[in-house]
Amino acid sequence: MAFLNVEVHDAEVTSVRMDREKMLLQLELVLHTRETVWFDFQGAEEWSLPGLGTQNVLFDIRERRAGMAGTAERCAEWPLGAVWTQKVLAGELALYEFEPSVGMRGYVLARAVTETRTWEESSLQGVSIELDFLLKPGWKRTMEDGGNHMVTGPAGPEFVSEIWRIAQFITYGDYMRLEKLDDAGHVYRLMSRARKYIAFQVTFHALHEDV
Repeated sequence: MAFLNVEVHDAEVTSVRMDREKMLLQLELVLHTRETVWFDFQGAEEWSLPGLGTQNVLFDIRERRAGMAGTAERCAEWPLGAVWTQKVLAGELALYEFEPSVGMRGYVLARAVTETRTWEESSLQGVSIELDFLLKPGWKRTMEDGGNHMVTGPAGPEFVSEIWRIAQFITYGDYMRLEKLDDAGHVYRLMSRARKYIAFQVTFHALHEDV
């Protein structure tokens, strides 16, 4: 299921941000390819997102506008109320519906929505070159679909410190987030942001000698 040409089926909602003054609601999604996508709902006047929990996986996102078949029925089923329904049917706002596989569901009433994707070719190529230069013997870089850099290295006491050494070189002082993805400390994800968007992502896996 595609929304704005983005395959959102099985995408996980990892962040919801709102700015009432700017009338903006932003959703951050991680796709099945591990690419991160942001949907900015602009001119957002009303929303309801019940069920937001520790895991929020989408089945689909649908847009309902004036003149489209079924829009009035969907407004009534939520229900939105007379004022909001009138704005949708008059074409002032669109109804964006979130259908979950698990977790967050609901709707946003906004004028428009735009999307921003994670990956930029120039950034990916530059990071690839830097990683290949920085990696010590025994470490290896690959890349998965969606632009996620995958780096494997020997497990041991120096695994995390080596990740930090690499991170300091390739993030250039930009905002950086390093998170542990497993309890054992064998998988880490490094994300560097260029302004408000993620410029690249690197996932580190520790390999044991018997692997």
